[in-house]
Amino acid sequence: MNKSKYITILFFIITISIFSPIKAHAIETFNNINEPAITNIILRSKSSFNVTLSRVSDVDGYYIYNIEDDGSLTLLKTVNDNYTSHVTLKGMTYGRSYRLTVKAYKLSENGEIITSNYDPNGITKKLNVSTRYKKGLKYYYDADGKIIKDVEHFLPKKRKYMIKVNTKKCVVTVYAKDGRKGYRIPVKSFICSPGKYTSSGTFTVGEKYRYRSLFYNSYSQWTAVIHGNILFHTTPYKSYGNNNSLDVAEYNKLGTPASHGCIRLQCEAVKWIYDNCKRGTKVVIYRSKNSGPFGKPKFAKLPKWHKWDPTDPTAIKKCQKHNCKHL
Repeated sequence: MNKSKYITILFFIITISIFSPIKAHAIETFNNINEPAITNIILRSKSSFNVTLSRVSDVDGYYIYNIEDDGSLTLLKTVNDNYTSHVTLKGMTYGRSYRLTVKAYKLSENGEIITSNYDPNGITKKLNVSTRYKKGLKYYYDADGKIIKDVEHFLPKKRKYMIKVNTKKCVVTVYAKDGRKGYRIPVKSFICSPGKYTSSGTFTVGEKYRYRSLFYNSYSQWTAVIHGNILFHTTPYKSYGNNNSLDVAEYNKLGTPASHGCIRLQCEAVKWIYDNCKRGTKVVIYRSKNSGPFGKPKFAKLPKWHKWDPTDPTAIKKCQKHNCKHL
């Protein structure tokens, strides 16, 4: 090769090296297993994260690791199934930064554990919380400056709450008391279905019922009286005490006015009120164009065959059996 050709080739290589963009980590297949991913990390408390996984097919479970400074992996949790997308990591150290990654695994015919590849960059999250006031409310922020939209586990266990129901935007927001400043801590929010003519006003939580008959041969789980015949209750079921008889068409109306005046909620939400809000808890029903401090929660409709509420803790095995994507 003459000198001029050598210089030309060398210049081409240098140009490609300098001006080509750095590629992000590519999703790979290793041992015939697709590589899973961590898609989101949310602070749950001062000692735990909620982690969302992107699942892959034909595996038996997942290993969640922390990537140490030297690149080695420390196992944090084993998920022994392939239907869980949302995982809680407990026992974490407050103030520490974690770099999380995940491998999928499956058992071979001879009992050998085969694992997928993993993202060596991971997702970094620092377990640190700060608070600040905005428009009179006290918000909790993570280390990235994002508002934490469920702060229940950052508060003392014995805490009094107030419930506000925005019937215009179909959102229920729970507030906790901030000392003598009143109920200024937004705790969590739920999507709901009020009635078109649900009355505004200030009321208190009354009697509670594990199961309750509603109008027109429909039934509810975890019911709490607001006033008179106005209740917090689940979306209707067609059979009393049967969590596999959900009226799917009515469930899919959540987020819109659909009841006869009551406040319909998903099972997880109304059960939380049932478990955590004592009789006498203040309930404020109002109308506003403002969805509230956390906005309106996202909601996914169900197919017709899904005859149970996906947030119902008593029906979790049904979702596992059908490998529901929302898990």
